[in-house]
Amino acid sequence: VSTQSTGSSGINAEYGEKARLEEEERLRVEAERARLDEEERLRLEAEEKARLEEEERLRKEAEEKARLEEEERLRLEAEEKARLEEEERLRLEAEERARLEEEERLRKEAEERARLEEEERIRREAEEAELRRLEEERRIQEEEERIVELQRRELEERLRREEQERIAREQYEENMEAERRAAEKEAARVAAAKALEEETCLARAKEEAATRRQIDTHKRNQELADREFEAAKAAEIEAESSVQNSKSDRELEIANRMRDGALQRAQRATINKDLADATIQRDVKKLKPMISKAEKKRVSGTENYLLQAKKLYEQLQAATQLKGATFDRRIADIEAAIHAIKKGGFETLLAVELLEAQVLLKKLQRIQRAALEVQKLSQQTIAILKSYNRPPDVVVQVMRSVFLLLGNKPSQLATWPDIVIQLNKIGKDNTKRRIQTCTPEDIEYTHAKKVELILVKYDEELVFDTTQALGVFYNWAECIADERLALPEVLTEKHKSSGLFGAARPPPLPEGGMVSSGTPPATGKKKKQKEKKEEKPKNGKKKVKVAAIAAGLRPGADKNMPPPPKFLHAD
Repeated sequence: VSTQSTGSSGINAEYGEKARLEEEERLRVEAERARLDEEERLRLEAEEKARLEEEERLRKEAEEKARLEEEERLRLEAEEKARLEEEERLRLEAEERARLEEEERLRKEAEERARLEEEERIRREAEEAELRRLEEERRIQEEEERIVELQRRELEERLRREEQERIAREQYEENMEAERRAAEKEAARVAAAKALEEETCLARAKEEAATRRQIDTHKRNQELADREFEAAKAAEIEAESSVQNSKSDRELEIANRMRDGALQRAQRATINKDLADATIQRDVKKLKPMISKAEKKRVSGTENYLLQAKKLYEQLQAATQLKGATFDRRIADIEAAIHAIKKGGFETLLAVELLEAQVLLKKLQRIQRAALEVQKLSQQTIAILKSYNRPPDVVVQVMRSVFLLLGNKPSQLATWPDIVIQLNKIGKDNTKRRIQTCTPEDIEYTHAKKVELILVKYDEELVFDTTQALGVFYNWAECIADERLALPEVLTEKHKSSGLFGAARPPPLPEGGMVSSGTPPATGKKKKQKEKKEEKPKNGKKKVKVAAIAAGLRPGADKNMPPPPKFLHAD
């Protein structure tokens, strides 16, 4: 018993000594850390004081330099003022001398002119007496002729007034009918705009509700991830403490297994927390690396957070793709972006953007069809129009409407020969080319309104019966005028760069994202195969085709024709 008591006392003494040494070491480390913190604080204060002194010195130097520059400027201004005053004095003296000389010259000329006038007056009085006699005889004869002419003119004027009144009545009735049709069109546009606005409000309400639900879900996931992260960190600290406090190999082994499990849980919690934070921030640039990191590590228990992050990334990617497509106004890109949104199931979360894109797509498709019909017209068909010497009124009015929409002034289209001059232009002023590149935003609202009042007077069937080319031009003019009148009367730069006819350019997607055309970028082996395929010429045809595409032409197209605008590309 005495031996056992002695052994126990020795063990307790060893543990006590070890605890005392650990406590001393801890106190020494804390003291050293406090000393280093104090030194760092003093160093930062000294650096801040030196920076403030340097800024004060630079400010004083700048003020002194500004003062000297101001004094130099005042001196130069005073010298310039004195020089200008001297020049003004000399100029006034020269003008005074010239004035006196001119007065003397005018006086002499006036005396000579008065003498000549007196001689001329005497001669003229004699001639006038003879002329008065002849004039009286002629007056009597002309009075008789005037009475006859007056009677004839009164008859013609009465007939002309009756004809004008008839034409005015017909014109008034025609204008009233045109205004009635224009009012009906305007009412239809207003109703369509109101319906679109109501539909947009409903879509916005659905989108906001869906977005709120999505954000609420993301917030709940973030809270769960934060709690999981805190619990995992606490378990990791506890496991590390157990390892340090282990007294036997068995306890150490158990503690190490507990620490490994805690580290795995901490890794899972960290990934979940990163994914939840990136999701709640809704930032594509942060989501992509977090998703890649989670997929690379493949940690069990992160699947739900990873799935939500992927879904949000696809949604943001689809929204960016849609904005890029509406900005470029390419029909194929907009269709691809709408398909991507529907495929991903984002119709509710992107309801407003989807609705605006669908409206824009319909407008672009309508303009595309009309513009393409114009491009299909042959030169022979257009030549029929130009061959008219005295064309029907419908031909003049429709073609005048076309060129008004293309930006010509009314004074340039006063007569049919003026319109033919516009039709005969080539190069960049070619009619087909101008129609190809014309968009509703390029058209003045007053021109579009005037064109509408002109075109409503004519029936489409009557126009097509005149000539096929005139009917095609009529359809294009009516289509583009309707689209312009659907826009606000005054288009600001902000309106041109946003809304249905041009959304603001979205930021570029991160590496690996979808490009605005809806086609993922070619990478790796497929890209190399594509490059090799393009490099292989076949009887020179491939090179010609590539060169034509690079020049903006389609293979087989007329080289004199310009490349079609982006929104006319359907492929």
